[in-house]
Amino acid sequence: MSTFLTRLISPTGLLYIYVIFTSMTQGIYLAGEIDSPPAFSLTWRLGFLWIVGWWLLTDSRKRGVAWVYDIGMFLYIAWPLIMPYYLLKTRRVKGLLPIFAFIGIYIAGMAIGMALYLLLVPSTG
Repeated sequence: MSTFLTRLISPTGLLYIYVIFTSMTQGIYLAGEIDSPPAFSLTWRLGFLWIVGWWLLTDSRKRGVAWVYDIGMFLYIAWPLIMPYYLLKTRRVKGLLPIFAFIGIYIAGMAIGMALYLLLVPSTG
């Protein structure tokens, strides 16, 4: 059981959990045609960058990859380019698996959030 908890609270586990819950919430807002509150938009972006930065720092230490001094700003500006590059550089073709897993989890979370909204909120009309 402790191995499961260790993996769950690892940066990778928290990243996937965070993406699932935030994309579900975004799906709910999207299905309801509701603007998300500014606090949610700010929180999910900052939280995402923090977890991605934590994951990147942990993983790069394991693999001996050096990074630029201000990785936070670098991630903020170019994370959609940096992360696939890093995964492909360190894992070669196996790096595609986490990329596709991330995309799949994001889309699935969004779809689940939209489905929950459409199933649970009574329609007017």
